Amino acid sequence: MSFINNIINDDIVKRLVKLVEELRSEQKEESNLAITRRAEDFPLMISQYGLSSTITFFLSKIENEKLLDKGLEYFKGLEPQIPENLKGDAGRSGKGYASYLSLVLAWPLDDAFKKVKINGLVDELKQNSSGVRDTLLKNLHNIQRNELVLEAEALPGLLELKKILRALD
Repeated sequence: MSFINNIINDDIVKRLVKLVEELRSEQKEESNLAITRRAEDFPLMISQYGLSSTITFFLSKIENEKLLDKGLEYFKGLEPQIPENLKGDAGRSGKGYASYLSLVLAWPLDDAFKKVKINGLVDELKQNSSGVRDTLLKNLHNIQRNELVLEAEALPGLLELKKILRALD
């Protein structure tokens, strides 16, 4: 129970709620938001292919790598306003790969990286939110080496995000 309370009070989830509420007010179509579709895909892909392969796949689908940087800045609280291109990616007609990956890098993967002590990755993402794609690719071997532990640490949070996004969408 305390796990769920920590999630609901988390600033990242508040930022997610703000994003989804703005998208819902702007986009009236019946289809799911792209970020919700990615929340459905990500945990399933991790169980089938592993965390590093799933991250690599999501990175390959992102056309504008600066969007990943901006999304991480927004979800970490470094950017107070929702970037317009993040709304476009997360919305009903977007692809959702950059918005969702930036969300899970802010939490729960950030916490998992800290617990597994992949400090180089945590420090680089904290100090430099530009170049997130390159930072992830440079640290892919650390992610692969600790994949099972990272997956176990991150999966409960990923499933909670999936539930939150389903409820909001």
